[in-house]
Amino acid sequence: MRIRCLLILLTLSVATYAQEKLVKANGIHFNVYTKGMESRVPGTPVIVFENGMGSRLDNWDKVIGQISGFAPVLAYDRAGIGKSEKVYQMPGIKFVNENLRAILKTLNIPPPYILVGHSFGGVYIRTYAGFYPDEVAGLVFVDPADFTETKNDWNNIFRTLGLPEEKIEAMLRRRLYQVSKTDSLNYGPWSELQVLTELRRNDFAEVSKLPLPSVPVYFFVGGKFEVPVEMRSKEYDHEKFFHVKNNSNMDRWKHLIYASKKPGALIYLTNAGHYIQRDEPESVIANIKILTDAVNKDLSGKSSGH
Repeated sequence: MRIRCLLILLTLSVATYAQEKLVKANGIHFNVYTKGMESRVPGTPVIVFENGMGSRLDNWDKVIGQISGFAPVLAYDRAGIGKSEKVYQMPGIKFVNENLRAILKTLNIPPPYILVGHSFGGVYIRTYAGFYPDEVAGLVFVDPADFTETKNDWNNIFRTLGLPEEKIEAMLRRRLYQVSKTDSLNYGPWSELQVLTELRRNDFAEVSKLPLPSVPVYFFVGGKFEVPVEMRSKEYDHEKFFHVKNNSNMDRWKHLIYASKKPGALIYLTNAGHYIQRDEPESVIANIKILTDAVNKDLSGKSSGH
């Protein structure tokens, strides 16, 4: 009986190890988590998760297990984040997407992919879809950094709040043009913020020039204002700013959904903050299941010639 228990524990240990491991791709060791690949039906999509800025793959822990019950999943830590190797190279959109593609190729996980990106991860999945449109079958943005935003869009939020132009300009300079000292100890998160700031400075021109594939697009939006009192701005009504910004973002995101020419969704969750996958995991799981089923139906229709 004892030997049998040891064998069961050993089997579970091996299975767990096989799901999370270091994978060398593009000369870098990445911490990668996979589940459900062994039961993947050829030609069906894999759900690929892209973390938020400086975040580890465990930010998906409330959703990834259940999602793996209906589709194979892959999550990973970008270079310099979590258990992945630290590299002193700026995580620009091309570098990050080439790394992800190399991971998928190294693990022999062919497309199609449904990409799920949280926060800054939303920028990365949007650009992966632009670089490799034929590999992507769906896009899910979870409270993303707004890659459709221009500096004027940002300033218009404060105009709505009634702030004077000189105050708006001063705040924009602080947000985008203040020099940040290199943080070697936390280079991964620090460098990702620098990349996002540079993209914002240029109105996300590097992103918007990339094509958007004709695939279903889902947006999850957190409607819960959760900034602690001590961290709220003294220059404007922070809660009003939050709601005006959300409305502004969603107007542009609706255009993006329609531009994809496929059925999409904009899901606004009043009880969720920025980490929607933790605050409302059931909604994230259920809607990704709806999207996955629709993608599988569409792909099976194409393969049968209908």
